[in-house]
Amino acid sequence: MNATNTLPDTSTSVSQPRIEHAGPLLIAGFREPLDEHAQQKIPQLWQRLVANWDQIPQRMPPPDYGLCIHLKNHEYYYMAGVAVWDFDELPTIFSPFIIPSQRYAAFAHQGNVKDICTTIDLAFDQWLPQSGYRHATATENSLHFFERYGEKFDPQTGEGDIEIWIPITER
Repeated sequence: MNATNTLPDTSTSVSQPRIEHAGPLLIAGFREPLDEHAQQKIPQLWQRLVANWDQIPQRMPPPDYGLCIHLKNHEYYYMAGVAVWDFDELPTIFSPFIIPSQRYAAFAHQGNVKDICTTIDLAFDQWLPQSGYRHATATENSLHFFERYGEKFDPQTGEGDIEIWIPITER
């Protein structure tokens, strides 16, 4: 089922998401703990990933993925990654992660990737509490949400074809 109704795009509202069932997706990439240096670390992870793409066997074409993974308590890490067919022969410098098969709310992000936190915050703080869904995540080593960067994303400008996918379940 896909929801296609949208709310006006303002700084205090978020578009209605598509409801999708997706996964599992095998992701290979680089990860770092999220901390007060996240704004510097995340672009560096992407630069490192792009510089090492040719070392990832069985790499699939875009979309590419930015994962926010909940470790435990209030600990998270971010992973810049690409989809792969499988993890066979994956060099040890890369981290593997499986995006689970489940239902997701997919939010289009309008504007530059540097402002992505606004869409994430609005999705979690505004849409989710009123949606009839709840965040579907385990207490440890689970996907909190992921960013999907499609074919039309331009890394030079930081714009185009960006979505935030939040795992959901009915209340």
